[in-house]
Amino acid sequence: MPGLNSSVRRFDRTNIPEDVWGALRDRDNAARANVILPHAEKVSNHQEFLPGSEQLWLVYSEPATSDIRFILSCTEGPLGKYPIFIIPVAPIQLASELLQGPMEEFCEALLNEADFRRQRVFSVFSVEPVSRAFASAWEKIAEIKCINEPYYDAFFSACTPGTFVRDGPQPVDEVIELRPAVPQDAEKIRDLCQEFSETSEPFTLSSEQASKEARLMIETEQVWVYEIKENGETDIASIVAATRQSHTVAAITKVYTPEKWQRKGYAERLVRRVCRELLKTHEQVVLYVGANLTSAQKLYGRVGFQATSGPERWLEIGFDRAEVELGHW
Repeated sequence: MPGLNSSVRRFDRTNIPEDVWGALRDRDNAARANVILPHAEKVSNHQEFLPGSEQLWLVYSEPATSDIRFILSCTEGPLGKYPIFIIPVAPIQLASELLQGPMEEFCEALLNEADFRRQRVFSVFSVEPVSRAFASAWEKIAEIKCINEPYYDAFFSACTPGTFVRDGPQPVDEVIELRPAVPQDAEKIRDLCQEFSETSEPFTLSSEQASKEARLMIETEQVWVYEIKENGETDIASIVAATRQSHTVAAITKVYTPEKWQRKGYAERLVRRVCRELLKTHEQVVLYVGANLTSAQKLYGRVGFQATSGPERWLEIGFDRAEVELGHW
């Protein structure tokens, strides 16, 4: 546990206080907090969900004040342990000299947790300066090297009712339906989830894991399909998943189109349809798009996704795979 004079507080699923909930749900933080808030709400409101699992949050406040500056989550979901997620709290200050101290305190607090193993920290995902500061601190304190090439290098963007582009090119092929997935789609979605994971080394899925992911997304109505007919046979040409949803923000977390159906506009039409549905009940839809995926960036731009406050880069930095135990997200 952190010492009495520490700026770090720790919480589990039973005792997250109101000031932390308030920071996560604040309008200025809600979009970035999407990597933490939906899961925190689920495991806190449903104590029976994933019993015995690791669910830990650390909160760094400005010394001698109650002003929350960073919130860290060290949690796990149905498919495994998540990366360390860290969100900066508004007003955001990301100068390197202001990050070293808080990130080192986070590292010390994690290592002081009862039964915590340093191998648990397989990666960190946050705004670029925060990810780099935490990785540097963890490398020094936990003595596990970080990997030079980030696992994920992405821009963060959001779509709101004001930016959403409702109309796009009309399909020229025979579309059966753009719809939420149903149990009968499970096998095809399993295959697509597994194919998608193969583009996200080292976080690949076995057929069994992909089947579990597909089943969970269908049961919770978090995945949509673009169903098409070709030569009398139906197929799923694209999928879009939105697996992190809070009261005001939903995140598109997976968009995948098999090579056979690429460059036909299917993903754009399905993303637009999913956004139209999500914006009926949420103030904004957010997503991350690879920094090197210019075609995907253009696709999301045509739907109405924009940088929230100038280009905002997020990095997932991994640690030496010979020293850690990989999770999945």
